[in-house]
Amino acid sequence: MRKIFPYITIKLTEIKIFNLSSIHKNLLINITFIVAVSLLLASKVISQESTVSNTGSIIKLKLKDKFSLTDSVFNNTVTKNNSGSQFKKQDRKVNYLKFGVITGVTAGAFWWLHNYQKNAWWSGQRGEFHFQDDWDYAMSADKTGHFFDGALIQAIYRGAPEWAGFSPTASVWLGAAFSIAYMTDVEIEDGFAKDWGFSPGDQICNVAGALYPVAQYYWKPLRSFNFKWSYYPSEEITSGKKNGAFLDDYNGQTMWLSVNVHDFLGKKAKNFWPDYLNIVTGYGVNHYTQYDIRYADYYVGLDLNWEKIIPGNSKFMLWFKNIINHFRFLPLPALRFNKEGVQYIVNW
Repeated sequence: MRKIFPYITIKLTEIKIFNLSSIHKNLLINITFIVAVSLLLASKVISQESTVSNTGSIIKLKLKDKFSLTDSVFNNTVTKNNSGSQFKKQDRKVNYLKFGVITGVTAGAFWWLHNYQKNAWWSGQRGEFHFQDDWDYAMSADKTGHFFDGALIQAIYRGAPEWAGFSPTASVWLGAAFSIAYMTDVEIEDGFAKDWGFSPGDQICNVAGALYPVAQYYWKPLRSFNFKWSYYPSEEITSGKKNGAFLDDYNGQTMWLSVNVHDFLGKKAKNFWPDYLNIVTGYGVNHYTQYDIRYADYYVGLDLNWEKIIPGNSKFMLWFKNIINHFRFLPLPALRFNKEGVQYIVNW
């Protein structure tokens, strides 16, 4: 018998849930534990960076400069000297007042979102904790949505620790930790809902989405591939046939993989291809609740890299441009492939 959460005990293959009345308190304990571990990891990274030798420091900072995200909140962590051959680490001190503000806002936002979703999604749904295998739900558009949500929350939150003085490395991990913690809270509550259940597929995509920006931080080639989301209300929503939030309107959503073509071109070709113009592939669904007529849409088209278009290089602007670049919100040309053939369209 092993207790893995304050309210979950595992005995062989049996899972028992108890003390349901205190689940919110226990949930906060789990989230606090996750964040605490992330902070310890972050402090370890910071101490290592500040205690290496001069030679080692140069080597390490060269590596970090190579892996820094050119167009995100992660740059400006190192600066070149006039010769361009050495790197100097900028001094960083954690501002505990800012960190306290972040902690308070985070706790308040987390609690507000939890209670809002409790009333909006889970009202009258409370039951026994259970799992649900729903990989095919909404033709897997739900799973791509969970991946995107995990990545977006990470991107939104990771700017806050750096604003408070944490290193970019610590900030990217803290952003991922918060994203995973929040999405895990949602999945746990789904596990108690009669009409849903804790979805292992959702959780896998949540974690993968939150960790994708971390992988981009450490591995440069991934930075040329970014996931985006677009939405145009479906007929079910505009006609009033379907009630609910846009998050559940999968017929109106499209997930995109935007490729920065400029990164793969030679020096001469770069002169003819704008650095802000990307190529995207997309995936959407139609009539996903009607199994006899539902079908998928596949897209190939053009996209814009807003990090190259919007001016400004301050930390805030870099963070802001990174967030905006998660969305495809202007009508652009694309080819759509589905069971009806190939269509040339201008879509969101």
